[in-house]
Amino acid sequence: MGTLPFLLGGPAAPATAQLTLGTLRDMVRQRADMENSEFITDSELNGYIARSYYELYDLLVQKYGDNYYVANPYTFTTDGTNDQFALPGDFYKLLGVDLQLGGSSDSWVTIRPFTFAERNRYSVPNFQSFYGVTNLRYRLSGDKIWFTPLPSAGQSIRLWYVPRIDAVADDADIIDGVSGWEEYIIVDAAIKCLQKEESDVTVLLTQKQALIARIESAAENRDAGSPERVADTQWADFWWPSGSGPGSGGSW
Repeated sequence: MGTLPFLLGGPAAPATAQLTLGTLRDMVRQRADMENSEFITDSELNGYIARSYYELYDLLVQKYGDNYYVANPYTFTTDGTNDQFALPGDFYKLLGVDLQLGGSSDSWVTIRPFTFAERNRYSVPNFQSFYGVTNLRYRLSGDKIWFTPLPSAGQSIRLWYVPRIDAVADDADIIDGVSGWEEYIIVDAAIKCLQKEESDVTVLLTQKQALIARIESAAENRDAGSPERVADTQWADFWWPSGSGPGSGGSW
């Protein structure tokens, strides 16, 4: 199999979206015309690549994180004593919180958040019903998730979240460009190299903006056959599926 060219010129990349740190470092040196230069050390360049990788990750997460980066759901059980529980160690952004009803594997309902101003609004005994009605609400608080009212003991809570990106440091570490978007990492890291050298980066900055536009356009609907739609957040009053409370007819 041959190689696929990058979108905006430069050396051809292997026909895969997953490249090692060592391979990317060579490609960045080629793009910055620093193949035989020791002005930027390998260690320093690894740091540039890592930070550019973080930028690409955030670009996807901020817009389409629920499509590209979702960790295995994290489940824990309430103890009836605490209203705050530790978030997963690799937690980055929350996608949703579920409450399990009656211990059944298919009886999860969505818990809605509360604002800080509403912290005492739900301070009545915690309850849940077979029909999915619950007054339990959540809020992120530092490295914990905070619930109100105090959750009853023995309730299973499930968190859907975007994980933090894995750090890259070894040459064999894999960086996933998803759909050739590792070009963003190469261009951005090359910009950092040339900026330190006080060289002109105008062309690379133009390429970077074009890449951002391409990623934002191409990444939006990963499920091309069934694109995203407006979510139904109205909850039926005490009728299945009522989720976590009533809709326009009332409020908790």
